[in-house]
Amino acid sequence: MRQRKAMPYGTSPLLILCTIFVGTISAATTPTFRVIYNMTGGYDQPGGLIEGSAGAFYSIAGGGPSIAFSVTSQGVQTILGTIPNGSLFQSLLVSAANGRFYTTVYDGNPFPPFNYVLSVSSDAGNSRTYGKLGSIVPELTQNLPDGRLLGVGPDASYIWHVVTCDLRGTVTSVAQVPSTDRLQNVIYASDGNYYGVAEALNASTGYVFRATPSGSLATLYNFPTGTFAGYVPTPLLQADDGNLYGGTFTGGANGTGMIYKLTLSGQFTLLHSFAKGTLPHGPVSLIEASDGNLYGVAQNDNLEGQIFRITKSGEYVVIYQMSGPDGNPPCWLVQGSDGIIYGIAHAGGSTGEGAVFALDAGLHKPKPTAQHFQPKSGTVGTEVRIWGYNLLSASVTFNGVPATTVSNSGSNYIVASVPAGATSGPITVTTPGGTATPRVSFTVQ
Repeated sequence: MRQRKAMPYGTSPLLILCTIFVGTISAATTPTFRVIYNMTGGYDQPGGLIEGSAGAFYSIAGGGPSIAFSVTSQGVQTILGTIPNGSLFQSLLVSAANGRFYTTVYDGNPFPPFNYVLSVSSDAGNSRTYGKLGSIVPELTQNLPDGRLLGVGPDASYIWHVVTCDLRGTVTSVAQVPSTDRLQNVIYASDGNYYGVAEALNASTGYVFRATPSGSLATLYNFPTGTFAGYVPTPLLQADDGNLYGGTFTGGANGTGMIYKLTLSGQFTLLHSFAKGTLPHGPVSLIEASDGNLYGVAQNDNLEGQIFRITKSGEYVVIYQMSGPDGNPPCWLVQGSDGIIYGIAHAGGSTGEGAVFALDAGLHKPKPTAQHFQPKSGTVGTEVRIWGYNLLSASVTFNGVPATTVSNSGSNYIVASVPAGATSGPITVTTPGGTATPRVSFTVQ
């Protein structure tokens, strides 16, 4: 089984994705940075950050036993669950449609090792484990419209697979790559396919691929030799313009990392190559924020970081230079429902064990997008699950009639009951950031 020297979770540090819609930002805005929480109690090396409810963020960290925890925007931390000494988180947390947060665990204490899916809730002491995993131990990357989770993982022969995982811990292979390659990540795109980055095991090359839900795998773009050096995260997201955007830690014009755009048909555009010098390496995290720009954290070999903004045309600006008390990269970013960019640093902070921080760049609250809902029809009282992005603190109407029962499950899911008096027509979702309507209408039976 793969072991990680520096991080408490699996060997492929994963990006928690955030796809957000275009807005405006004042050019005169000066970003303000603050540390919300410094890791304490011997828990260190935190990784991944997702917003589970308005102002409440979820992550994992190593330590005596490793922990899953929450922290509010005001710095109140709660330990939600632990795994024993000798165990490792194999993936970052992913929110699910049942209100819980999922990860996978490699338990090295028994022999042969016992690998399992673990979930926690927003309440402490409510962990659940889901049986023993088979040959594939997935690293979960995101949730899906149908309620399953998406991920990547190797089997017993070290052949990497794109997989789905249901909420009972059952893992199903969707597609596999050749034995010479390993998968970095995978995302779900608006065309219903999966896109990800694969790296050659014994070379410095790799590629972006497309996998269909039926298992067809195709290479979308081949990176040139020198793009990869070691197993470092390679973020990938689909932005509001429909294109893929990603970054690499090495490669580019100077060998020190890049940010690129890639259409779903495979047209590649190099947006930015990182210069050699004080900060020579590209980002391990990249998000799209509500101003339509991309944000990330670049780092050097001394783990010094800078938070940057880059437009989709490649205009790169450093907006904050991080120091040790702020936390040290790698860092994971997410834009909160309040418009502020939140992040978690793997090390540094006042304790040296990592920190959660907030960067207020004057961004407006992210606009929701509601892409799918199930079922497509039903009677009054039917619970309808809506999937999309930035759906926290939502209200829902069915053809203009407000649903009286609405609940969120993380920022990607809403469950709303069809109200009395509703008629067939569009579903409308409204959050503090705006309004969204799926293209398909709901039929009231």
